[in-house]
Amino acid sequence: MLWRGSGTRPTTSRKVRHVTSNATTRHQVFVSSTYIDLVEERRAVIQALLELDCIPAGMEMFPAADDDQWTLIREVIDISDYYIVIVGGRYGSTSAAGISFTEMEYDYAVANGIPVLGFVHGDPASIPAGRSELDAEARDRLEAFRSKVMQRMVKQFKSPDELASVVSRGLVRAIRTQQRPGWVRGDQAMTDTVRAEIAELRAALAERERAELVHRAAGSEIDDSFEHGDDRIALTFVVSQAAYGLAPVPLELEYSWDDLVAQLGPFMIDEASEPTLRGVLCQHAGSRFDIGSPESWRRLISPSVTIDDASWGTVVVQLRALSIIETGTKRRAVSDQAVYWKLTPAGDNYLVRLKARKRVE
Repeated sequence: MLWRGSGTRPTTSRKVRHVTSNATTRHQVFVSSTYIDLVEERRAVIQALLELDCIPAGMEMFPAADDDQWTLIREVIDISDYYIVIVGGRYGSTSAAGISFTEMEYDYAVANGIPVLGFVHGDPASIPAGRSELDAEARDRLEAFRSKVMQRMVKQFKSPDELASVVSRGLVRAIRTQQRPGWVRGDQAMTDTVRAEIAELRAALAERERAELVHRAAGSEIDDSFEHGDDRIALTFVVSQAAYGLAPVPLELEYSWDDLVAQLGPFMIDEASEPTLRGVLCQHAGSRFDIGSPESWRRLISPSVTIDDASWGTVVVQLRALSIIETGTKRRAVSDQAVYWKLTPAGDNYLVRLKARKRVE
């Protein structure tokens, strides 16, 4: 089994820890090119990579080119340490957008920060007609792609042996100057340093679990010095009448704190966003408005109830004062700006006593 040297592909925001020198690191190299015109060249490059103890990856491991395999190609490039592109006499198979898979692979590697080594044929005119593009549009696209690759540092070749030589020298230099995590055998990955790090992580995890148990034991009951249970509070809701061209109508409902915990608590056993919790309470309030209301009011009220901001703020502050809820701690997408709430250990115990059904003998 091979293990990735750092466990993940390096990014610009994270330094990679390399495995200690007693483990042999092998680098995966993605070889990208057309095939028909470069069969011998690809064979020579793969042989050179194997002699350097590298792991070649490329079209040999894929089925015939089509859009469905593009996801697989990207995944293989993602876990490759270096990317080699070889430009010969053909533009190659194209996607539905008219771009060759070789060019798509090249653009993807560049965009994702994979070190790129480019190699172009030094004398395209000498390539036999059978290995060159005959279609005028394809020749134009090939020339444009060739120019794109040559905007970066490239090496030229005229034969398979010469290509293998420049690839070997270029890759050795890239490995020295652009360090990548590589892969190591599973039995070599567990160095003394790694074992020490794992032991430290286990100790830290055990300490965190112990602290959590202490925290739960200390905070297993609510602070009953604040209003709770059957104590009641009047909450203001707003009913929209925009569909009728009328101003919103404020309506007031009384809740006990136990009612509020019973309605909101089950959604916070894990974590729930504030918009979700407000929606739950408004839906329940709408159902209460419906009871005994004329048909016209039921049609108006049920889908358009919102809780007043001041009333919602009162609910949140009181539940926090009672030590029933606390802010969520899960990591979320940067774009998710909502506030999340979850039950505290005391809140969880309180909800269980409030909602759980005891068996009747």
